[in-house]
Amino acid sequence: MTQDPILSVRGLQIRFGLRGRTLHAIRDIDLDLYRGEVLALVGESGSGKSVFTKSFMGLLDANGSITGGSIDYYPTPGCVPLHLAALKTEKEWLAVRGREIAMVMQDPMTSLNPLKTIGEQITEAVTLHQGLKGRCCAGKDAGIPAGRGHPGPRAAVQAVPPRILRRNAAAGGHCHCAGVHPENSALR
Repeated sequence: MTQDPILSVRGLQIRFGLRGRTLHAIRDIDLDLYRGEVLALVGESGSGKSVFTKSFMGLLDANGSITGGSIDYYPTPGCVPLHLAALKTEKEWLAVRGREIAMVMQDPMTSLNPLKTIGEQITEAVTLHQGLKGRCCAGKDAGIPAGRGHPGPRAAVQAVPPRILRRNAAAGGHCHCAGVHPENSALR
């Protein structure tokens, strides 16, 4: 018995329009990822690792597009796949991004909005993906662990990301915790 993939990429091609020219960032990539499997993408800076993974979530820059191939996501074994490369609108992607597929960014400071508190950002994700609002979201952001040298969970959720890092460089872990918070259905 062969295991069904959770993600299957075939002949993926991604291009960017750049100063009147076309940059071929990804050319004919094939990949299968199976349930329970861990995959590490390793390559030189600028080799296309981030572009490749952002294509699974509709996060390509405005000048980039999938120009060939397929990205099929199988939410459950044996089901009809979601054809991710065919999704075009933000509304279509919102049904997938955060609900089905999520990404923990390498640098939390570039993935969190510096103008909103960490608590607001967790609450926004809970509201969007779990449909909870107002008081139902209260306390969902309290799961950020306190750590040595960290300001504590209450202070973390009430602060904007840059303020936490100015207080203590080790507190950047709170920003990562916001991305992988267990109540955030984006990573259930």
